[in-house]
Amino acid sequence: MSRGVVLAAAGTAGHIYPAVAIADALVQQGLSRDEVTFVTSRRAVEDEIFSQLPYLRVQLPVGNLSGKNPIAFAGGFLRLVGAAFTLRRRLLEIRPGALLVFGGYISIVAALAARSCWIPVIVVETNSVMGRANRLASRFADTVIRAFGAGDDVVNQAGSGVPLRNSVTSFAASLDDRSDLIRALGYDANSVATLVTVFGGSLGSRRINEAFVGMLEDEAAREVGGDRLYYLVLGRRDEELFLPRLAKLSANKGVRVAYRGYDAHLFAYIGVSDAVVCRSGSNTVAEIDYFHTPAILVPLPNSPGDHQGRNAAWLAARGQAAVIPDEKCDAASLSKALDALVDAAPSFAERLRAPSGSDAKEDVAVVLARRIKENYLG
Repeated sequence: MSRGVVLAAAGTAGHIYPAVAIADALVQQGLSRDEVTFVTSRRAVEDEIFSQLPYLRVQLPVGNLSGKNPIAFAGGFLRLVGAAFTLRRRLLEIRPGALLVFGGYISIVAALAARSCWIPVIVVETNSVMGRANRLASRFADTVIRAFGAGDDVVNQAGSGVPLRNSVTSFAASLDDRSDLIRALGYDANSVATLVTVFGGSLGSRRINEAFVGMLEDEAAREVGGDRLYYLVLGRRDEELFLPRLAKLSANKGVRVAYRGYDAHLFAYIGVSDAVVCRSGSNTVAEIDYFHTPAILVPLPNSPGDHQGRNAAWLAARGQAAVIPDEKCDAASLSKALDALVDAAPSFAERLRAPSGSDAKEDVAVVLARRIKENYLG
């Protein structure tokens, strides 16, 4: 009989959403929701995500280790050790059949705690380059699963190999959906020929926001107008900085733009857009790939192992993306690249008429959940 599963995922949506995808798939395959427990840290982004989820959650005081300040480093290290002992006690109570880790310092804590209890450890790496925490955790792992064709053959398929949430894979992205989503932004869908969605993530938005808002200001000054609608998801951190400029642009009838600080259903807009502009985190790249949406990617500089650069290169090699280096992303370069992409790439309506490769593949989360259930939860 199954003893359930524990998933350690924290810090960013890129770590959390693939874990949620596997958890949902396990539930669909017969596991009770009460048998699924998440281990996270205590960040606001995690609270926002998990407030919408039905799963049990263990929160630990885990943060990054700073190498610049010896006192801060020592304090952070002691918190990690304390968190490992706290989690070990919980694992002895839960006694799961397996523990999965998805990156970040929580991975090290969880892997150590699980190994000390003789609980099998599974490392899931969703980036094209394995992060430092997962590299350390993999030393204690029974299985390592890597996306982007870099590892386990179960995910080395036509798609990215990143587990996607059921809410994403069940979204049909129809013309009716597109119309509804455009109306939700306050515009008449019949008047919109091109929908462009722009976002940067919780911590990587500033460069993209600045370039994009600057591009709109240039268009307003030149009275470009047109039937293109822009949807910008600013990120919580940048709302106050850009709201005055966006309010002024919204008053200009020649510029059509809608904006929000955060959108829990951003994947739906990715699915129905004619083009997107964004960073190249693994989850974002996987969703773009799943919906075959043309993209302009601006990799976050200094990402560990340059994984965002490699994620972007993977999608560009498939002919689905143009890449702008962060230091070259400004209003002029973004405008030029976006015009070229919209002119050359298939529109949303054209993508609907084309056969979809995604429909022909079995969902990665389902494949991995089946393997976990068969090997560890039987």
